[in-house]
Amino acid sequence: MKRILALIVCGLILTGCKEDNTLRVGVGAPDSDLCKYTEKLNDKLEQSGASIRLKPIYTEDSNASLRLLNNGIIDLALINADALDTALITVTKINPAYVAGSINEKNYEVINDGDDISVYNSTVAGVIDEALHAIVREDSPYEDISDLGEKTVVVGSYDNCAKDVAYKLLKDHGIKREARKLVIKNPEEAVEMLKNKEAEALFLFDRIPSEYAKDLCNSMKVKFLSIKQDHLRSISKYEKYLTSAKIFPKQYHGQNEPVGTVIINILLQAHNGVDNSKIEELMGALFDINSQQDYSVAMNPEIIEIKDAAEPLIKVLRFHPGAVRFYKNHDINVKETEHSSPLFDIHIVAASD
Repeated sequence: MKRILALIVCGLILTGCKEDNTLRVGVGAPDSDLCKYTEKLNDKLEQSGASIRLKPIYTEDSNASLRLLNNGIIDLALINADALDTALITVTKINPAYVAGSINEKNYEVINDGDDISVYNSTVAGVIDEALHAIVREDSPYEDISDLGEKTVVVGSYDNCAKDVAYKLLKDHGIKREARKLVIKNPEEAVEMLKNKEAEALFLFDRIPSEYAKDLCNSMKVKFLSIKQDHLRSISKYEKYLTSAKIFPKQYHGQNEPVGTVIINILLQAHNGVDNSKIEELMGALFDINSQQDYSVAMNPEIIEIKDAAEPLIKVLRFHPGAVRFYKNHDINVKETEHSSPLFDIHIVAASD
């Protein structure tokens, strides 16, 4: 199989069955919220006396993280849920991959052969929800997303998957392909582009309330464009990981009306070969963080009851056996993954897609 040969060609170090309590986590960019969340989770594991620790692995985006995960090159990945439908059908190569013990850069395919894609990863939990903030300058003539045809829209995110979501939103607001002008930057750079009039609109992907959006609203007058519910129904036909939501009034300076938006679910995925006991131990720390901060999609019954978006997401996801066992202990029923795979012990310093 190409999947196995690729690992051999890449010169990865396999250490057999040696016990290792360090789990490698794909986190995207070094400064991303996903990286910061991993650091917070590591602190919680240490405070709780857990034996496992997390090692952040930097990748280009969620698609890259999921491909590395599916091939057993990392143990866990924090991803934009949309990547579950896109990452494994996109032909790509990892370049470079810096492998412990090797100084050579290697190209290797991580895509599965043929049309029958084998999925060797499953969900542990939903950890963060990111909301789309559609922002324009207050003196601009734009009042609706549909007004942004032929206009430069800067997408503020650390994950390239956000650009795909933005592209589809413009499509559903009647803007033709050739009229969609999107540029992706990290959130800080994106905000500066709007301030400097290098872009007519900002699509900022962040939690609510967003510190980036707060700082922007405190420094200049802006207005928020609302995403119409009828357009969200169109999106939902092919975007099962997007849910409608509202930014409630006065979340930001000058924002006095509710704003319709869309929520993107951020998931923690695990390779199916990760030991169940390690996932259960990790879940204890996740439960503690998420029950305090309400970032969870599937962490406890109280959150599920008040969050309608959680139920359809749970229905479409398959969960790691260790997570299933943990959820059952908290009276939450989720579907278990149907695929299993052994996990080699592979050590990578960093990787980019």
